[in-house]
Amino acid sequence: MATEIELKYLLCETNNTNSKADITTEITNILLSEQLSFSQQQKQLANYYLDTPNLELRHLDMGLRVRGIKTPEAPLQFEQTIKTAGQVVGGLHKRPEYNVDISSKHVDLSLFPENIWRDSGGDVDKLQQDIQSLFETHFTRTTWLIELAGSVIELAFDEGSVSCEGYDKTLPIYEIELELVSGEQQALFSLAKILLATLAMRPGQLSKAARGYTLAAQFNASKDNISKENNLKLTKKAINENIDTTPVELQLEVIPMRGVASISQAFQHGVSHSLISLQRNVECYISDPKVSTLIKIAELLALLRQGFWLFEQELSVDYIEIRKELSYFIRVINWADNAEHLQELMSKSGGYRKKIAHSDELITKLQLEKSRYPDTAQIIALFYSERFNLLQLSLLNILLNNESLVSLHTSNDSSLLNFAQQKLTYSLQTIKTEMSLVPIEPTTEACQSYMSLHGILIRSLLAGSWFSTLFDGEVSREKMQSYRRAWLDIKQGISELQTLYILKQQLAVLSHPEEKLEKWLDSKIENLLLALTHSRDNAESIKPYWQF
Repeated sequence: MATEIELKYLLCETNNTNSKADITTEITNILLSEQLSFSQQQKQLANYYLDTPNLELRHLDMGLRVRGIKTPEAPLQFEQTIKTAGQVVGGLHKRPEYNVDISSKHVDLSLFPENIWRDSGGDVDKLQQDIQSLFETHFTRTTWLIELAGSVIELAFDEGSVSCEGYDKTLPIYEIELELVSGEQQALFSLAKILLATLAMRPGQLSKAARGYTLAAQFNASKDNISKENNLKLTKKAINENIDTTPVELQLEVIPMRGVASISQAFQHGVSHSLISLQRNVECYISDPKVSTLIKIAELLALLRQGFWLFEQELSVDYIEIRKELSYFIRVINWADNAEHLQELMSKSGGYRKKIAHSDELITKLQLEKSRYPDTAQIIALFYSERFNLLQLSLLNILLNNESLVSLHTSNDSSLLNFAQQKLTYSLQTIKTEMSLVPIEPTTEACQSYMSLHGILIRSLLAGSWFSTLFDGEVSREKMQSYRRAWLDIKQGISELQTLYILKQQLAVLSHPEEKLEKWLDSKIENLLLALTHSRDNAESIKPYWQF
């Protein structure tokens, strides 16, 4: 048995190259410029992923593959591989696997170690009878075996496609994998940094197999004779192979901390969860660009930064630079909130558009304002940029570094709960102090005060995102959710206030006054401010869930 340790990156098709040969030449030139010792090889790979009609291997959390390998120097060779449960964090993949050479593409399960089936409870003879092909991946692989800092790394560039026999749709393969052959994991990071300086690429959460299972699920869904149960299993296999690519809800993320026992574990677990969610949403934005997904990405960056603030006293000074980088990217995309407000104002199905529909000048001004924001291509380029991906590499390095915290305190539930209570109490006191300065009467000053309060409120809520699930065992979940809902209601109210305020600003600069619209808007803002006062009284009256 071997355990794969690799970094996977998806290449951007807008790299300054036009073909597989260009990428190959570019990588070779990079290695030469770094004066690294390497050998290079190219081969054709045909991979057949198999399971039974009832997906019994999926049920055992296994993946079975037969690979055909053709190199210029040797005849076609076959190898069968079975991978058992593993983990993927921030683009780093670890999975136990078993490899056996075979004479043809026909799999023979009895050649794998017996303990695989004994430990999993699988009936190898029954599985052998029912095995069939699910999907295939065919690609050209160019590899470089590289010596770096006393370690040996295999760099592989793959270009090809994922397909299912009888299905017209295919998925592209255009990626780089860095696999540690021997030596230290840090060598992978060093080589990744070298490549990121030249190539536009980003961490790949979805393996070729995960994409294949997704394609197989789509293919089977199009056939009449596939059971819903089996198609659901295929979909889950695609998800569990690496990560679900469904965007998470726009309500603030909550980090599941159940089972976390120490301050050190809490920090690393929070970084891991947030990094995975961040990369999931970047994947979603690239496949389906939406402002709402971009706002979620900004929130996840803020969630990570909040962790660096919450644990500031426990971290070494080296991590201040990571927090600064998180702040930089939050600033880069902080326009997304305003873009969403404008989008809401201009939506043909929204209530605001009906009110402003008769004012051509106002709509033109809103459209002009919206056009000033970065376009989709610019945002995608940001997500493939060296700086954004070096930040993710730094976060991943934290997860592999057991010395992340200078002071680990006492590794028990009590110290972690005390730590969380102190942080939550401080954040609540801060927001209450700031909120006490907001006028009760629905005035312009109150409107501006609430909007200036938005960032402080978000930080307070993000403290709860880090720690709230630690108290599931001490208080009912409903109490915790009721408390957060009350403060989220204020957040939602302020967000709507920001939308209305943008409209008010645009109305103020029209060449022809819109008195009727202005009166409606003033009334709308006044009612919203009154509602916010009620929400504020409600939130402050609820006993915090951590004070039990």
